[in-house]
Amino acid sequence: MSSESALIISPHPDDLEIGMGGTAAKMTESGAQVASLVVTDGRRSTNVSGLSEDQVSELRKAEVRKATGFLGLDVLILLGLHDVAGDNLSVLKGEFDKVIKKVRPSEIYIPHPEIDKHPTHRAVSLAVMEVMREMSQAGAEIPGSIWCYEVWTPFPSYDRIEDISKYIDVKSSAINAHKSQLEYKNYTEGILGLNRYRAVFDERHGVTDGLYAEVFSELKI
Repeated sequence: MSSESALIISPHPDDLEIGMGGTAAKMTESGAQVASLVVTDGRRSTNVSGLSEDQVSELRKAEVRKATGFLGLDVLILLGLHDVAGDNLSVLKGEFDKVIKKVRPSEIYIPHPEIDKHPTHRAVSLAVMEVMREMSQAGAEIPGSIWCYEVWTPFPSYDRIEDISKYIDVKSSAINAHKSQLEYKNYTEGILGLNRYRAVFDERHGVTDGLYAEVFSELKI
């Protein structure tokens, strides 16, 4: 891995694990400093146990901390927003501005602001891009690379592929830490199927020997 430091932004507590848990583990093993920024507290997630929003929020906080431990990430930042509507969107922009100046990552990872079908994912990523454009226009230092990871919607094309075969068990453990979400949707089987597909069908990028892979699309400011 070439990244010296990375900031991975998750709109919800499990997005990093689902979309790029293998690559995150791969980066930390290579010595990169990896920070995870989780925007919402996940209180409005579907739950089949009849928990209150406050109970879901506390449960998801514990789950993401456990998942972060599996991946070996250096920093976990929980913004704890209920959503990214109204004033909370401004809060997100202000907090992200502070985080990026503190962490000073060489790479940023977000869900795709146009392709991802989840509206919260798109809203978070659009806000992040807006802040970075403003920083760039003001002459501030910004990350050299912005990468989008797959969560809800497979990419029609991509710019980079990472063989995560060595890290698939770690990724599975990290996703499985989010037990409250697996109660109603088997994210583990779904995303591992996509990761298997990426490795098997990739030709242009050359990861033909790997069993599992994650792909990324690059954005420009």
